[in-house]
Amino acid sequence: MRRIGVVALAVLSLVTACQRKPAPAGGRPGGGGGHQGIDVNRLNSLIDSQIGGLNTCVLLIDTKSGIERYHYGDAQICMAQLPPCATFDIANALIGLDQGAVTPATVYKWDGSPQPVGLWQRDADLSQAFKLQIGWWFQRLAGAVGHDRYVERLRAFDYGSHDPAGMANAFWQGPQAGGFLTITPTQQVGFIRRFYAGQLPVRPESLAAVQALTWDETRSEAKGGKTVINDRATSCASIQDGSRRVGWWVGRVQSPADDLSFVAAIEGPGAPPGLEIERRLKDIFSQAGVLPPVSP
Repeated sequence: MRRIGVVALAVLSLVTACQRKPAPAGGRPGGGGGHQGIDVNRLNSLIDSQIGGLNTCVLLIDTKSGIERYHYGDAQICMAQLPPCATFDIANALIGLDQGAVTPATVYKWDGSPQPVGLWQRDADLSQAFKLQIGWWFQRLAGAVGHDRYVERLRAFDYGSHDPAGMANAFWQGPQAGGFLTITPTQQVGFIRRFYAGQLPVRPESLAAVQALTWDETRSEAKGGKTVINDRATSCASIQDGSRRVGWWVGRVQSPADDLSFVAAIEGPGAPPGLEIERRLKDIFSQAGVLPPVSP
């Protein structure tokens, strides 16, 4: 009986070992790995020291294949339902153009009312509104598109919670603004990848127009070639009383050797704004091989 018990214990141990998931290859905490050219350990260390923590999620995936290349953050943040804030301007512009609610040349007139940002106090076309993140412009676009069309398109895009719940002209801006559409960082990076890979059900000209709106900068590679950065950085309150915020930086890094879609999200009482996340992560990405350094 003792020999049978020993054999049974050995078999049980072997089965348990086979069922155990392997340790993550890179990223911290939880999952993912690196790809050629990225110094994963350096990336982990820099994110840890500069923007990391329990409320930080950074995801990099291959734009063409959808394979995850790097993952920082556990499920508590990477699967958290968060307001998209003005990252939704990407989807909003796509929907508006594709449904004919606006064209690239459409100019909405400022009504003269005071705005929280001085640069918003102007007439603007789509390109200007997108660049300056003019809140009233996209609110007016929402009125032109309408609730039912948003429901249809959010489902077709598989965008976040699919539900434009709350204020009809602010459903993407979080509960403090009366909006209750949510998206997780994991869902967000999937949407961003499909957007840049041309896999959304919209007309090619609509897709090309909005992709062009997201261009940020082009950097020269040391060995020749160019790296193009397309992105969107923004933030808003993540709960109704405004005591917690979420900062987003989303986009694409395209070089001769790689094509990566990315999302960074930080949520909490002291979450930095999206533009600060962008600034820090551009520096981190340059040091870890995701981006080439800025030319002197």
